[in-house]
Amino acid sequence: MMRSWIFVAGALLLASTRCEAAGAHCPAEAGLHSIEGNISTFVNFANGTGMTVRTYWINYQGQRQFYAEVPAGQSYRQQTYVTHPWVVTDSSENCLKVYMPQPSESTVTIP
Repeated sequence: MMRSWIFVAGALLLASTRCEAAGAHCPAEAGLHSIEGNISTFVNFANGTGMTVRTYWINYQGQRQFYAEVPAGQSYRQQTYVTHPWVVTDSSENCLKVYMPQPSESTVTIP
């Protein structure tokens, strides 16, 4: 149990930095994967860009699993779990942001 919280704390620190869109993966994405699904929460992905973005859940094997496209200026509410990382990309799947959900409902704004 302690190990899971250490992972979450480290992932939150990594996820707080914006990722460069130069490649398919953000540095903070490497090594992330979902753990357990014990603490349910919601994330609102708010698209503040001028383009459509895509949301991906990072599954238990560390692979992206597509969930939704969010048009420019729109938002999308997603049920998830605290230990389930998410990646937001552009339409070419270049990483824009990595996010770890919080215990209470939160909003992630994609600049």
